[in-house]
Amino acid sequence: MGEVVIQVVVPDGYEKTFKKEVEEMAKYLRNRERLKKKMEKLFGVLKTDKTWKGMKREMYEGRLARYLDSP
Repeated sequence: MGEVVIQVVVPDGYEKTFKKEVEEMAKYLRNRERLKKKMEKLFGVLKTDKTWKGMKREMYEGRLARYLDSP
């Protein structure tokens, strides 16, 4: 795996929040193949009328709301 160093200017007080979000995204990207395999195993287990895209959008909106609600 490679390493990337990025310097970003963020508003005062958001340094920790921004770092946490970037680390979560990196963790997702590292594990997305494993996550995809697990989701394929679960295909059809969830009883819902929502599409996969709709569920993915809800998850994203929940993460965004959590980010916006944080101090």
